[in-house]
Amino acid sequence: MGFSGNYLNKFDDAGRLSLPAKMREELRANFGSDALMAYCVAGVVKIHPKSAYDAKMKAMFESAKVNPDAYKLFRKLNASAYAVEINSSGRMNIPAQIRNAASLGDECYVIGAYDVIELWNKEKWDKENAEVDLSLEENAAILSGFMDMII
Repeated sequence: MGFSGNYLNKFDDAGRLSLPAKMREELRANFGSDALMAYCVAGVVKIHPKSAYDAKMKAMFESAKVNPDAYKLFRKLNASAYAVEINSSGRMNIPAQIRNAASLGDECYVIGAYDVIELWNKEKWDKENAEVDLSLEENAAILSGFMDMII
């Protein structure tokens, strides 16, 4: 499994967004017809296959049961998640609440982040992407575990 790539896509008039074919193939190969769960964190929409989302939520719930503050965060996150399905044309309807929370306009970036698909506001992604520098000198400590993948 592993989602990758970045694609600038447009929403249609009904609020549907086309999921890139490579991501649809990855979903089908690893999750069959599993539905998706979408929610917004820090202005970025996260989309997980439902089975992966359920496993993460169960683990979070077990930890949150003993900590009232953690439970509040768990509840807010879980309450803001919506089921999303991909139609036969490869489009998914992203609920307006989620689009608004992420300030998604007519177009957004669809980002593969290995175990999750992210939707980013175009301007926010452009800024984030410009700020990330892969120079080895400045990021040696962060990149040390990944050096064999980069060089």
